[in-house]
Amino acid sequence: MNVELSLIRDLTSLRALEPEWRALAQLGGSGALFRGPDWLIPWWLHYHQALGAELAVVIGRADGELVCLAPFYTRAIKLPLIEGKELRLLGDAGPRPPALDLLVRPGFEDKVGAALARQLIEMATEWDIIDLEPLAEPSRVRATMVSRLAAAGLSVESAPAGGGARRIALAAPGLGHDEAAPNDELIQAFTDEAGIRQVMSQLRRLSRLEWADREETSPLADAEAAALLEEVALTLAADGRARLIRLADATSAAAAAALVVDDGDRAVVLALAVDPPWVGQGAPTRLVAHEAQAARARGRVALDVVTGAAEYQLPPLPASRQQALAVRVWRSTAAASLGRAVKSARRGVEAAREAPGAAAAQARAAWAKIRSAAAGVAHYERMHLYRGQLWTRGIPREPGLELALFGDADYEKLDAAARADLAEQLGVDELTARRLWKRGDLAVLARLGGRPAGIAWSASGPVDVPELDRTLRLDRYEAYIHDVFVAPAARGRNVAPSMLEFLALELRQRDVFRAWALIGHENTASVRAFEKASYTPVCDVIHTRIAGIDRLVVRPPDPEARELMGLSTDPAARIRRPTDPGGTR
Repeated sequence: MNVELSLIRDLTSLRALEPEWRALAQLGGSGALFRGPDWLIPWWLHYHQALGAELAVVIGRADGELVCLAPFYTRAIKLPLIEGKELRLLGDAGPRPPALDLLVRPGFEDKVGAALARQLIEMATEWDIIDLEPLAEPSRVRATMVSRLAAAGLSVESAPAGGGARRIALAAPGLGHDEAAPNDELIQAFTDEAGIRQVMSQLRRLSRLEWADREETSPLADAEAAALLEEVALTLAADGRARLIRLADATSAAAAAALVVDDGDRAVVLALAVDPPWVGQGAPTRLVAHEAQAARARGRVALDVVTGAAEYQLPPLPASRQQALAVRVWRSTAAASLGRAVKSARRGVEAAREAPGAAAAQARAAWAKIRSAAAGVAHYERMHLYRGQLWTRGIPREPGLELALFGDADYEKLDAAARADLAEQLGVDELTARRLWKRGDLAVLARLGGRPAGIAWSASGPVDVPELDRTLRLDRYEAYIHDVFVAPAARGRNVAPSMLEFLALELRQRDVFRAWALIGHENTASVRAFEKASYTPVCDVIHTRIAGIDRLVVRPPDPEARELMGLSTDPAARIRRPTDPGGTR
């Protein structure tokens, strides 16, 4: 029986397939929710615009019956030198389920795998790179497809993907109520709309803190992830298939929270976040143990815990790892070659965390390849734009840490030795500092044990950012935080978050209620500090200048960010005066 493939490029046609799609997903056993329309269509609605994505879903029919569905999409990718095109799986950005998959009716795996390979080869002008993850393992249809692509002369690579899940067997003998942690009266489940919205907000806040502690950005921090999880939670909760759970401390503040959904005969902890100080007190173990009991009571036979910021210790129950797979295919194009070098360098950087010697050398060599490939780029700068509403969290200060505003008059009072110490510890240049004070910038100086420990600046009005060759357009109620610097000897002691909180209090007294910050994309320490101070990521700002052509791109295209950058349709609205210090580097 032949399989006839066709391509779906519009949402209306895809939605018309929902009943057949859902039935096909359920034939594959556990994981049907995340392979089907109830997860992937909301994901598409929330993420396609931010990703600049276009549908390229491949479906196959045999005698009119739907026998396969490959939920692909395509998007343009920005490389340091050129633009490329990649083909990916719906659902691979933002909060990830345990695994995604290509759907096929049992018995059609080999035919569909061969047909999909032919289809992708025919679509070769639409992609330079195929990047599929996290994929369920094993998969006969995927193995057949990949082998046919390799046989056609394409470069193919497979490797373990980030994420995956750990599966707790709930049907194991001996699982009783005593496995739940003590004091579980502090754990509550919420299935009503108000409760879900409240705990979702707490979950996002905890996730930002948790990932900031690892000097990384939370996958739940962006607006798309927040909206997606809230929509899916509310929809599934109405059918009794989702709940938010929260572990509160003695003051009823959230110490840990999780989103749990039922997917067939298993439950899935789709998102879990813990306030870092509570990790050592066993909060994640208590929360998972409690949910394991609740899932078993609902008739589930397994509980999958999606890997998040850390692999927390699970309760003493039978568990196994559900590893996901990544498959990448490259065409013989310049964009594919550069993209492959980028992927290789990223893997080297990750490996360097475990083996700093040889792996770091490999990473440097890989980045050298990229730099040589991108020699035609005169300038490339990518920065993260963060926004803060200037709320304060009561960030604990390091013992002996003193904070105060530091102005021109304060500098004048310093003797020569103190000025030299300030320059040595914080790199404060007298001419630059005096120019900023003259402009009206505020500076907060941190001292630890009487020595300079950090400095942070806040500007109002139009502020030039030379890295982007733009002037930020601030209104009277906004400020721009820049040049946050912590002395090497004081790093890791909460100096930067404390300075940001101090600035927030000072700015609010001046009727400033919102602040912006631009952070270099490799500056994980600053990302961590700003997220601890309750700043949230808005978008990436990318500035390129190639052969005299200047371009500034905001991704995703947040309207307030575009207005801040002066990105209007009127070219005269773009102000360029690169004279003063700019973003937090």
